[in-house]
Amino acid sequence: MLLWIALQLGPAWGTALPETKPSLDPIPQHMSPFQLGGHTKPEDYGRPVNIDLEVWTRGQTQLQWYGEITVGTPPQKFKLIFDTGASLMLIAHKNCTTCGNHPLYDPAASQTFSAQPGYQLEVTFGSQGGGTTSTPEGQGANCTVVTDTVRMGGRGPAASEFLICDNYSSGLRDQPPDGIFGLDSTPYAVPEFSFSFTRGPHRAGVLTLGGTDRSQYVPSTLRTIPLNWPLSESRWRWVVDVRGARVGDGPVLANSTDAVTLVDTGGATIITPDRETTAELYGRMSSEIRPLDERGAWGAPCGVLDRAERDVTFVLGSAERKVEAVVRKEYLNVGEYPGMPGICQGVYTDPERVAPREPIRGRPAWIVGTPLLRSYYTVWNGVEHTMGFATPSHRDKD
Repeated sequence: MLLWIALQLGPAWGTALPETKPSLDPIPQHMSPFQLGGHTKPEDYGRPVNIDLEVWTRGQTQLQWYGEITVGTPPQKFKLIFDTGASLMLIAHKNCTTCGNHPLYDPAASQTFSAQPGYQLEVTFGSQGGGTTSTPEGQGANCTVVTDTVRMGGRGPAASEFLICDNYSSGLRDQPPDGIFGLDSTPYAVPEFSFSFTRGPHRAGVLTLGGTDRSQYVPSTLRTIPLNWPLSESRWRWVVDVRGARVGDGPVLANSTDAVTLVDTGGATIITPDRETTAELYGRMSSEIRPLDERGAWGAPCGVLDRAERDVTFVLGSAERKVEAVVRKEYLNVGEYPGMPGICQGVYTDPERVAPREPIRGRPAWIVGTPLLRSYYTVWNGVEHTMGFATPSHRDKD
């Protein structure tokens, strides 16, 4: 889930790629939500620790993965989306009247709370996040930056700055997770972490902090690729180069041979660089797949979409270090489109805003979410500026 943030203390500025403004400063280091003693090397954390994940599922689509953290002294529990498309931790404040049934953080109940630095922020979403369709309603929250201790995976307490919000939009209010925990590409927070989005006996996935869990993947299959560090550093996001994308065994798609993608664990779709690219991609599957709205969704009668299923393979990384990562064909159909019985939506969507181009060279920009990531064990290293892809040690049966 990509976030844009406006500080009331200054002009609006973007925090997420893709963004059309060419000269944006990164988020200040102190806004990274979880820092343990300033460590910047994975070995400084001791043994890696696991956090069991739950998954938010709607119909046949798994949308977002989330797990438990605690805030304050004594600890207050929250279940947050672990989101590589965000740099901030965001939870609901006790004054919130639009936060549904989510637990509300009570500063007065914490002995370690500080109202500093006290900045007021307006947060808006730049992608659908846990949804598969965009809504006309603006999505986001009105928040204040405060400080308290945070614990996760048995680590901490760590004094951390995060957002407490007095207002949630419908997207935040209606989702099962209580808020967002950003995992950005800087080494200041968690220098290395790993995700498994495959089901285990008592959990829907695992987030490993401080390294990898070799029981979750086949070690000999791990391949690492470099981040596009100028872009990743300037946006504090996980950005890699795209060297090509193809549908099935077909030719390479336009806008994919010299492109970039942001890799977003908070996104439940694949967002293409523009409508022309989406049309070309779906055109390789079926001429019956058409736009469903003006906000980026495409689809067809459900049976047609199921028969049109094709794997889509992305070649990611550099010329010397690259991987082929597949969005498996069974993830094409995300379910029936709201208000259109019998019509199902595809996982590939247009950008809702202007066609994104990365700000350094102006190349086409994709946003790749969990439909690609869930087929792999992924390793995220902000110190070495790399991402790793490996074969999971087991796969979901569904």
